[in-house]
Amino acid sequence: MAAQMILFNLAFGLTLAALASWTASYLAARPLLGRAGKTALGLAWLALTAGLTLLWVRLGRPPLSNQYESLLTLLWFIYPFAFYFSRRTGRPEILPAGALAAALLFGLAALMDRTARPLMPALRSDWLVIHVLSSMAAYAAFALAAAGAAWALLRGLSEDLEDFLLRLTKTGFAFLTLGIATGSVWAESAWGSWWSWDPKETWSLLTWLGYAAALHLRRKGIRGTKFGIILLVCFGLVLFTYFGVNFLLSGLHSYA
Repeated sequence: MAAQMILFNLAFGLTLAALASWTASYLAARPLLGRAGKTALGLAWLALTAGLTLLWVRLGRPPLSNQYESLLTLLWFIYPFAFYFSRRTGRPEILPAGALAAALLFGLAALMDRTARPLMPALRSDWLVIHVLSSMAAYAAFALAAAGAAWALLRGLSEDLEDFLLRLTKTGFAFLTLGIATGSVWAESAWGSWWSWDPKETWSLLTWLGYAAALHLRRKGIRGTKFGIILLVCFGLVLFTYFGVNFLLSGLHSYA
């Protein structure tokens, strides 16, 4: 087994260990177990970072060219977002939500084709890193917001938790805007057109419009449970844009 796969499996195992620690901490009311979960989650991110670095070195290019590689990059953003927003909002339950989202994404990654292929001509561009990183950062923020919204619908949505959801949504929206803008510039140089109404482009725009509507409704006073449900619906658009389009529709982005 390649060294990076050992590190990816280690990251997955540490993520599961973190979830187990938080579950045991909750059931047994032992805060020390919760701190162990936080440590395990931090180590999981370090293992994932090391694995991606080794994969980059082995491939001789950024690991961003297919669904499997981009999913690992999406995963890489989940951890720092969870730690940052947990600290900023003072909500420790954000970390288990991030760990749960990461564990589920690791499970999906295990089902993906890991075959490394040479970059297609359209992908040999300096825009690859900026476009894919910004898009994956957006999806990671939206995934964490969806996990937080689901938790809030089950346990109740407090004011500070709603503030966390709003901040994450704004973060994801900013990164998604950057991803669409850089993708358009890249498309013009690669395909000769800023916008082709390719399925991936179309659904990315629908996702952008969905979260723009969510933020607009929030400004108009939609809060609490309604806002949480809206975020879950919007995340459905993210899932179809990222997974559904690739497997169900064909277009210029079929390699992704």
